[in-house]
Amino acid sequence: MAEREALRRQGGVVRARLGLPPVSEDLAPGLSALVDEVAFGRLWSRPGLSIELRMLATLAALTSRQYLPQLEAYAGAAREIGLTARGIQEVMIHCAIYAGLPSAENSLAAVARALRARGEETPEDDLSPLALEVLEQLGFETMDELHRDRAAGGYAAADSAAAALYATARQYGYGEIWNRPGLDYRQRMVCSIASFTALELESQQRKFFRSALNVGLTREEILETINQTGPYSGFPPALNALVVAESVLAT
Repeated sequence: MAEREALRRQGGVVRARLGLPPVSEDLAPGLSALVDEVAFGRLWSRPGLSIELRMLATLAALTSRQYLPQLEAYAGAAREIGLTARGIQEVMIHCAIYAGLPSAENSLAAVARALRARGEETPEDDLSPLALEVLEQLGFETMDELHRDRAAGGYAAADSAAAALYATARQYGYGEIWNRPGLDYRQRMVCSIASFTALELESQQRKFFRSALNVGLTREEILETINQTGPYSGFPPALNALVVAESVLAT
């Protein structure tokens, strides 16, 4: 019992650092202590991943699963630890590649509420749109940088039944979204790993977990990104993704 109490205290310290209130005891007896112990005492306190990258993984998992009240709270927490408002917005836009455009719209509305609650304005940038042929070339270049010799395999192959849809994904996903300002490739890869874990997309996990090494993430950081999603999108999806990661990172 002393060990669990220590975890709860540690979790409370981490939660307070994030600027998050305890879960209301009105919901169920002991829930607040359980959240402090499991989410903040065990997961947020683990070594191997910075608090900023843990926050990106958390935001991506919440966005992908559309847990909007929690996303609003964690968007405020992300600002509390120094993430920029534009960077937070980019998590939602990045995850829209995987969870759908409506997920971005819903999630960005939650972020806007969080910013207003802090007395902050929703940031705006004057982004200049690129021509489709430029996006096409940039998409190919980004795929090569991320996936290297595996860039043209599977549903990305020219003769695949998915070729027409993938052309759109290449232009707007790799060409535009992966290259928007606000997050770098390393941060975007954390968002991708967390989203694929939350959405239980094994095929994408197998491709991107290996590609994460190409943008500077270590094996430990990849595994910790997956671990971080456990309290937010469920332990079974995280455990299954860890098995996939163990397999693909061993090759």
